[in-house]
Amino acid sequence: MISIILVSHSKKITDGLKEMIEEMVDSTGDVKIYSAGGTEDGRLGTDSVAIYNIIEQSKDHKNILVFADIGSAILSTETAIDLIEDEQLRKKVTLVDAPLVEGAFVASIQAMVDEDVEGILAELQNI
Repeated sequence: MISIILVSHSKKITDGLKEMIEEMVDSTGDVKIYSAGGTEDGRLGTDSVAIYNIIEQSKDHKNILVFADIGSAILSTETAIDLIEDEQLRKKVTLVDAPLVEGAFVASIQAMVDEDVEGILAELQNI
């Protein structure tokens, strides 16, 4: 199974994208989408601890791909990755350099075909 974590300053953006991907991607159970937008109290912003907690939830998954949109969403994701003490878990996590919407969608489709992270990342080069 592949986890895809969506990070943005807006929970509405990540919740909407999660809904769209889940609607369009076959629900075979091979891909799990997580929304990590906004702050805990519903404001605009990002939360490194929330991202870290989702990564921990996904520790039994084969790979964890994180898509972040801009600025501190990327910084918060990097901080969350730095918080990981388990080296095996850290190796599973990739902060993907691709557009949030298109990248997460393409990665979700590709993950249904092949869980190989290198193949998924290669497919993202085409967007």
